[in-house]
Amino acid sequence: MTSILAQQEDTGSILVKVQDELRHLRDQLTNSGAAVDIEAITSAIVRTEKAVQGKAEELLSAQQNQVLTLPTLAHVSQHAMQVPAKRSSSVYYKQRYSTNFSVHKTPGQVVKDQLISRMIAAPMHQPSNQIARQIIQEQYGVSKPKEKYPLPPISPPKPMLGPTIKGSPPLPKANRLNPRLTPPAITERDAKKGILSLCERGLIPPAAELTLEPSPIKHKPSPLHLQNCNPMGLEKIADARELEHTMVGVQLDISVHEQDVPIVYPKSQASNVTGPRVITANVPTRGRSDASTFKMGNTPLSQMRSQINSQMSPHPPPVGPPQTPALAMSKSRKFTIQGGRTVYDNSDFEDYRKDYAAHWSLILPCLQELELVLSQFAIPVAVVDGENLVRLALSYKMNNRPTVAELIDCCTNQASILNLMGSPGQIYKGPQGYDLAAAKIQATFKMYLDRCKYLVYRQSKQAAGIIAMNWIMVMKMTTIRSRLKTSRALHLMKYRERLKELKTNWPKIQQKKRVIIHIPSRGYNQSIRDSLVDYHNLQNSQMGRICDVNDPNVEVIYISPIDLDNDMQQYYQKLLGMGVTSEAENVPETEAKVKFIVPDHLDAFPGLNFCLSTILLYSAQTLKRLKRLIAGKEAYIVPGLMHRDDMQLSEVLNVPVVAAEPDVTHLYSTKSGAKRIFANANVAVPPSEFDIYTEEQLFELLASLIAGNLGVTRWVFKIDSEFDGRGTAYCDITSFLSCHKWALKQAERYGSKWSKRWAQEPTTIKIYSELPEIIYNHLKIVNSTLFPSVDKFLVAFTKSGGVIEACPPADDVTCITVDMFIAPTGEVEIKNTGDQIRATEFQTWALSSPQTSISPERVHNNSISVANACYERGIIGYISVGYATFIDPASNDQALWAIDLKVSYTDTMAMANVLQYVSGGRFEPSTGLFKIPAYKVMPKISSRFKSPKERQPPNYRFAILAPRLFHTNLSLVHYSVFFQMCRAHHIGYDIREREGSIFTLIDSYKRDLIGMAVVESDLVTAMKTFHRNLSVVHQEISSANLPGKNNFNTLIMEVDKIMASLAVEEPAAQEAVESEEKTEL
Repeated sequence: MTSILAQQEDTGSILVKVQDELRHLRDQLTNSGAAVDIEAITSAIVRTEKAVQGKAEELLSAQQNQVLTLPTLAHVSQHAMQVPAKRSSSVYYKQRYSTNFSVHKTPGQVVKDQLISRMIAAPMHQPSNQIARQIIQEQYGVSKPKEKYPLPPISPPKPMLGPTIKGSPPLPKANRLNPRLTPPAITERDAKKGILSLCERGLIPPAAELTLEPSPIKHKPSPLHLQNCNPMGLEKIADARELEHTMVGVQLDISVHEQDVPIVYPKSQASNVTGPRVITANVPTRGRSDASTFKMGNTPLSQMRSQINSQMSPHPPPVGPPQTPALAMSKSRKFTIQGGRTVYDNSDFEDYRKDYAAHWSLILPCLQELELVLSQFAIPVAVVDGENLVRLALSYKMNNRPTVAELIDCCTNQASILNLMGSPGQIYKGPQGYDLAAAKIQATFKMYLDRCKYLVYRQSKQAAGIIAMNWIMVMKMTTIRSRLKTSRALHLMKYRERLKELKTNWPKIQQKKRVIIHIPSRGYNQSIRDSLVDYHNLQNSQMGRICDVNDPNVEVIYISPIDLDNDMQQYYQKLLGMGVTSEAENVPETEAKVKFIVPDHLDAFPGLNFCLSTILLYSAQTLKRLKRLIAGKEAYIVPGLMHRDDMQLSEVLNVPVVAAEPDVTHLYSTKSGAKRIFANANVAVPPSEFDIYTEEQLFELLASLIAGNLGVTRWVFKIDSEFDGRGTAYCDITSFLSCHKWALKQAERYGSKWSKRWAQEPTTIKIYSELPEIIYNHLKIVNSTLFPSVDKFLVAFTKSGGVIEACPPADDVTCITVDMFIAPTGEVEIKNTGDQIRATEFQTWALSSPQTSISPERVHNNSISVANACYERGIIGYISVGYATFIDPASNDQALWAIDLKVSYTDTMAMANVLQYVSGGRFEPSTGLFKIPAYKVMPKISSRFKSPKERQPPNYRFAILAPRLFHTNLSLVHYSVFFQMCRAHHIGYDIREREGSIFTLIDSYKRDLIGMAVVESDLVTAMKTFHRNLSVVHQEISSANLPGKNNFNTLIMEVDKIMASLAVEEPAAQEAVESEEKTEL
């Protein structure tokens, strides 16, 4: 800008000098009156012309940002290149910058001159441009210089080999081999690569159902023949305002929202379009100018330069119509289009065409586009505003088409046109309507067919994915099952090897120091474990296992299924101290021999009721601790009910298990399995049938049993897999059997032949016809909470299998429990016997030990036979046999039936272990007495005796063992308060007399379950003490308003009945005991 100002100052100084010279010449002519010097005047004019010419060129070049013109031929030397006279620079200068504008250039010529000027400047940036070199040579005679060294040919770039992007890491190998593993986390960087990348890498399974939000496919109904719908998607455009004569050259900016509208243009003679074509009609803001070429006639140079500058600017301002006389007229230019054709033979159209002849090349394409739209929609009449059409034409280039909305805006009756265009099916009334309708129908039908095919394909793909996933899961499950089968077979083989070694070394192990790992696990089936409430408390009811430290060579590791708080641990430490009578310094050593271990993953599986062995197997830290504790020592595992995980624990710890194989244990722990053992042991059993799996079989066998045993009134139904009377039901069938008297007459008629099947067949058929109704109406279920109806009980009975057996035909029936241990060498040791104290008819809550209901010899012989039969089938470890004894009314002899078998460590065995530990006694199977070592007790000094005398106490004890006493109100009393209450009522154990009451704590959280053992010198005293303890505790923790749920009341009533019967038998029993003591002395 400073250079331009400087050049303007130079031009002014030149003009001032010329003015001074002309003034000087005028003064000379005026003063002297001499003749005029024509040469001096001519030379001054020539100098002024040359100076002004040079400065004008520099000024115009700086203003227009163009290259300077070459000097004229007059200043070129004689040896310079000759330029043709007709293309001299002076002529070119005169043509371009002459102030005489008699010949006006058209806008096209102006643009052409500008393009030539740009091409002349092109060699500065592109020396190899041949067109620019040719123009310079034609205009100024300057040829292209010769190149000394030709440029080497440019070879095409070599293609790059290999990947151009960095690949993503695939799915880890562990996840590819085991799809159940947790897949790696998807980072934000992985998510940015898209779903396809995640699927290819395997982070998303191939069969996963993916839903894209928002969906890329947007369903939209077809716009064909819809009522109240605008198919073109056009909004009604406001009428254009008329330009007033005072606003000539100003274009109004009317903003309209953009919207894409698909418009189909048919073939027309007015356009160069072949066939139907679809364009998108955008309705932009009016007044926008995208023109870069201006064709104007008689345009002033200043306006032309402003247009050129606006063309070269990045954001051109809106350009209004040229200020021509035609636009300045206030008369409006309107013409008519009928049937898509402009009415040419009209004076208005002819005047309009003449007035805008200079812009007709821009108006004609817009007019043709408007005709196409009106013809397409079969618009009968449209009145076009010529001025609006001119503005629209000047706003677009030749290669750009205006939108449909802008074309319709040029019409004065645009409201009626838009209504017609918005009516359904209007587009199909045009010249190409038949073809467009056919194309629309074909497209819609093809879309329908493709949609149907896609739906079928998608359904087939989903089905294939489901089938593939199921097949993969089946194959994986098959592989896992085969692996588990192989693994279990390997575990079983190693278990048998360790058991064989244990059998060989068992006598030596019993004489050496050893570690016993007690795992009170109850490996019931999953369905049974799920139905149990407080399953872990049930497993912990065998805390008496720790009393195995009574043997000085034994260390005990007790795996606890619950968390033991400080109160429980302190109590059991005191309990262990009660077994030492003389040497107090041995108490810490005894306590150190017992270790309580709680699995670290005890609470990791809430609600699943995993057995303790499974939880211990999943507790890696606990297993490591166990390995350290048993390192270098003889050790073996004593489980509860054997489970497969017990066998796997044996392999992990590399110690044997003193128990049978899991499958063998579960087979003979069932009611049907026990019947097989009893049959092999040749012991007396009640009339029964087992392995029943259908209702038809149930009714047939029951009818046969009733016909063969008409004297049996009650029949008992037991589910194989249940325990402790949970799956037991009974029915007094003969009292509801209408043909019972007739059957008795038939039995009396046949006499000794009644045992034959053919004699019982008519009776069996008649009984069979009445059984279903009797069973469904009169069957009584012991545990109605587990089986609320007869139908559910029979479903479980037939599903798991069951047993039907006769109830003893007597009013006074006593059940006996015998706990035994079968050594790996086959030796059998009877640990305890006892008479059951039942809270209900088929549920046992306590045991009076030892049993006094039948001759101990008969119980001993039968138990040894059952144990030998078990050992023959591979059963070792702890077992428990249940008997029923009564007076047979037929023979008037005492009968003993074997009715139950448990192949596991029992709660009564644990309580008997506590009894032996605190009293120091031992059960003698031959005599059936629990004897303690002889000791002397000094009586208390009183006024009657001058000196105390020694008293010889009896050397036998009787005990009441109650492993599970339940009372909900016990949870309201803390253990310390409970023991203070017991001391206040003189409930405790006397270590010197070896009599009293011992408690076992089971739960440290709810505290509603305890165990109690009462030890006395005779059975009646033991019963009275047990009765008193229950009454005192129940009265202390209960009230009339809060009795609580418990089994105390039923036990108290049962003990009252037993005490009433013992009051009659006590004198005879006392005489028998005294006579036995005399014989021993």
